[in-house]
Amino acid sequence: MDSQGFNAYTKYRILQHALKSGNVSKTCELFGISRTAFYNWKDSYNKYGIAGLENKKPKKPNMPNQVARAIEREILAYVEKYPQDGPRRIFYELKAEGIEVGETGIYNVLKRNNLNRRKDRVEYARNRALSNKGSSRLNKRMPKLIGVDKRYPGYLVLQRIDFMGTFDGIGRLYQYCFYDTVSKWGEVKLYNRKQDIDIWHYFEVKLIYLLDTFNLTIENLVTERDREFLPFFVKGDKYKEIIEGYNINHLFLSPEETDIFEDIMEFNEYLVKEFYNKILIKEKLDSFIKIENRMTSFIREYNFTNIISQGPNAGKTPAEAVLERAIENGTDLDTLPLWLLALINSPRRGVEYE
Repeated sequence: MDSQGFNAYTKYRILQHALKSGNVSKTCELFGISRTAFYNWKDSYNKYGIAGLENKKPKKPNMPNQVARAIEREILAYVEKYPQDGPRRIFYELKAEGIEVGETGIYNVLKRNNLNRRKDRVEYARNRALSNKGSSRLNKRMPKLIGVDKRYPGYLVLQRIDFMGTFDGIGRLYQYCFYDTVSKWGEVKLYNRKQDIDIWHYFEVKLIYLLDTFNLTIENLVTERDREFLPFFVKGDKYKEIIEGYNINHLFLSPEETDIFEDIMEFNEYLVKEFYNKILIKEKLDSFIKIENRMTSFIREYNFTNIISQGPNAGKTPAEAVLERAIENGTDLDTLPLWLLALINSPRRGVEYE
């Protein structure tokens, strides 16, 4: 991102992140800025305080609504992910991320790219998704994860957020998904307001509990470079406590490098087919509470009864694959909760999941 796309407060928080982490290079990589920009901010802050981080406005702007290319890319990336949102919502969301651009400027970008109508934005997002799925570009560190012969639960875990659409009686639906590529264990958390998304809180209260219960570890955690995942947007030191406390190698991918997400995208397709297109319609779920509770039971049933059809854990359920790894790690079955053992021993479903 162009360094001018950040406001003074955002720059200050990035400087604070580098101070806490003690690693300027990783901070710059994480937030997509150059070391030169970082040290320019640092010098300005040391000399003039927070005022020194304000973006300098041009003396004679010839086109006040002209948008820099870097910010235009941010707008288009947002549309790709949340095509239902119009200029005003995009304005507030980007402002929350520290990106300074006016509502009129956003509208002009959408109009110039023939995206000022909702249906055109939806079509654009769909086409981009298909294009990204066929892309072969990978992060430089990804081949090391894909090519090695390490096939155990926790070695490669993926997480992402998707806008699932707008539903009658429910409204907007955002889906956070956590997926282990080997055991096929999946977790889903739904949100009906984007501003309520707090991934690391859910990670802490739900997923860390599972790791501790099964005596498992996450070696590599791969996420898309979305603001909900970045430590800058996490309250306190929760992110640092989780990632460093559990020794997790956390890797971020830019939006175009999506090959690594193929497994989790297939899992999302399974959710769309089996849950959203069947259960949601058949059971007439007409409130967010109902769909949230039903998704919880659906995911539990998937993890403990669905049979894996391919890979090193073919013929097992995700729960059996995870339990097998837990035993290898020295977990005493007598220490596991009775309800967990009961679920693991529950009857399997005939449906197989690849």
